[in-house]
Formats: sequence, structure tokens, C-alpha cells
Amino acid sequence: MTPKTTTTWLVALTVAALDAGCASNGGLPPPNEEWAAAQADVGRAQAGGAPDVPDARLHLQLAQEDLQKARLLIGQDNARSTTLSALARTEAQLAFSLAKQAAAQDQARKSQDDLRASTGK
Repeated sequence: MTPKTTTTWLVALTVAALDAGCASNGGLPPPNEEWAAAQADVGRAQAGGAPDVPDARLHLQLAQEDLQKARLLIGQDNARSTTLSALARTEAQLAFSLAKQAAAQDQARKSQDDLRASTGK
């Protein structure tokens, strides 16, 4: 190899190594705001009764797992961390909605029972 060819190869390898380093981080800044929003949604689901509703509890657990994985990946793979944070938000929001739905159905059943009791039917 000539010195020019060797230099070209070294430059190419250096660029490839730097590119791989940036790719592992997704070229993105840390998803701190996304992660915080997901954490808030998980807290809302917990406070909204998700742990007491089996279907909601499952989605809450998935959200918590995704949130934990996202936190561990911040700074190492920001693209994946961003994706997991978004997934955690979605799972937490679903858990919250399922908990609200279960509470509404329970309230509707109680109202129907009260109505039947008051009308004697």
C-alpha cells in the first residue's frame, strides 16, 4: 500500500468508527423530557387506580419496565431510549384509561342497582 492509500484507509476507518459511535446514540440528545413525561403518565396511572384493575395493571407493569429500560439507555442509545419512553407513555395512558373505564362501569352498575332498588324492580 502506498502512503496515500494507507491514509485514505485510516481516514475511512476513523470516519466509520465515529459514525458508529454517533449511531449508537442515535445522533439524538438525551430524551430527558420524554422520559419525564412518561414517568408522569406512569404516576397518573398508578394514582388513577390502574394497580387495582387486572388489565390496567398489566399495561402499567409494561410501562414501568419500558421506563426503566429507557432510563438505562439514556446516553448510550438515545434513539432507543426515546422510543421506549414513548412506548411507556402509551402503555401508561392505556392503563389509566382502562382504570377509568373500570371505575365508570362499576359506578354504572351501582347506579343501576340503586335504581332497581328504589323502583322495586
